[in-house]
Amino acid sequence: MSLADVQTALRAGFFSLLVADGVLQSLLGSDRIFEAPPRAEAFPYLVLEALETRPLLAEIGEGAVHALSLSVFSRERSRDEAASAAGRAAEVLMNGPIALTGHRLVNLTMTTISSRRLRDGRGYRATSSLRAVTEPLT
Repeated sequence: MSLADVQTALRAGFFSLLVADGVLQSLLGSDRIFEAPPRAEAFPYLVLEALETRPLLAEIGEGAVHALSLSVFSRERSRDEAASAAGRAAEVLMNGPIALTGHRLVNLTMTTISSRRLRDGRGYRATSSLRAVTEPLT
C-alpha cells in the first residue's frame, strides 16, 4: 500500500458521496463537481483544490493523515451561494458513510471554512477544509 493508493481511495469515496447528494446538486446544478478547475465552465462549481497525504506514524502501512480543501466558485454578488454549497459539501462528507477501497476512515473533522472575493472582483470562492485519518484494512 502506498500513500497514493490511500489518497486515490479517499478521493473516490469523497466524490461518490458528493455527486450523489441531491441538496448539493440543487445548490450547484448537475455535473458541477470537478477534480480540477474546469475551463470556460458556467458558475457555480465545486473543485477539489488540495489533497495532501502523509504517514500517520513512521511506517506508511500504519495509517495516513489527509488534509483536504474543497472550494466552490460563484459569480453571485454575495458570498451566500458559494458558502452554502461549500458548507453543504463538508456536511455531506462529515455525515455520510465514506466507502474506501482497502482502507477505513478513522476520523474526519472540519478544520476551517472561509470565503473571499475572486481576484477579478466578479464573484466569491468559499473553501471547506477537512482533516481525515485512515488506516489500512488488514
